Amino acid sequence: MDLDIQPVRSSLPDYQEIKQLYHRAFPAYEREKWGWLLFKRYFKHADFTAFYDQDQFVGFAYVIHVKGLHYVLYLAVNDQLRSQGYGSRILTTLKHHYHDVPLALDIEAPNPKAANNQQRLRRLAFYQRNGFHLTSRKMKDPEVTYQVLTTTNHFNGAKVDHVFNWFEWPFGWLAK
Repeated sequence: MDLDIQPVRSSLPDYQEIKQLYHRAFPAYEREKWGWLLFKRYFKHADFTAFYDQDQFVGFAYVIHVKGLHYVLYLAVNDQLRSQGYGSRILTTLKHHYHDVPLALDIEAPNPKAANNQQRLRRLAFYQRNGFHLTSRKMKDPEVTYQVLTTTNHFNGAKVDHVFNWFEWPFGWLAK
């Protein structure tokens, strides 16, 4: 059965739960300000959506659309429902919803020296099982190096730059 999709907005009954999941699922150095996520979706280049199985909130995704690429900036599954296939179902729903252009996302690059390397390897295996391929594109932050994955074998790394340039413009520095 397909998952239902609802735009994230303050009138959504699970709004606070979505916001709390966002803060639990991502470390502070990876999170953008909540208000910035909500603000940027008004420009029609970003979708902030909640996923439901029947009436039960199962997760959310934040997807940016720029220059022929759908970039999954954030994806999280409800803590109480992890390991029940909802992450795969959300990705399947996203692939069907955005069937016209490839999906891309980034993960913490596997690193044998990282304390959470086993988690990184499991995350990589999860995305590969769900049709994503490693690219050579890496992005370095002070805290971690990220590796880009995509659903296509023909990947143009410059498109990722367009995603983040759009997301930061204008006044992206205010969101940090």
